[in-house]
Order: sequence, then structure tokens, then C-alpha cells
Amino acid sequence: MRFIKAMLTSASMLLASGVTALAAQDPPIKVDVHTSESHTVWYTDPVWLAIGGAVLLLIVVLAVMAARGRRSTTTVIR
Repeated sequence: MRFIKAMLTSASMLLASGVTALAAQDPPIKVDVHTSESHTVWYTDPVWLAIGGAVLLLIVVLAVMAARGRRSTTTVIR
């Protein structure tokens, strides 16, 4: 039992020293992104893309409904 405790203690000390050594080596990363443009083109705006998708879906649904309505509902009895 004493051997297992000694192994766990040495492994945890080794792990802790490795973590502190890695943390000390990495400098802080600073990222600054500046763009000169403050507007987007209207056709790349997500709102207009959603509106266009909804209109396209509505047109497809109307076309499918119109194609279904052309069927004859007359029943021929002999």
C-alpha cells in the first residue's frame, strides 16, 4: 500500500509541475480585428436571406398545390 501511495504522490507532483511549467511558458494571446467597412451588401444580410428563403418556399408550396388541383374530381360510374 505504501508503494501505491508513493507512486500516486510522485505522479501528481510531476503532473502539477508540468502544468505550472506549461502555464509559465505560454505568453498571453491578444487578437485585434479591425475592419474599415461598417455595412454589408443587402443580399448577404441574414434577414434578407431568410425572407428570400420563405418566399421561395411559398412559391414551391403554391406550385405543388396548383398541380394537385388540376386533377379531375369527376367519378365515372358504369
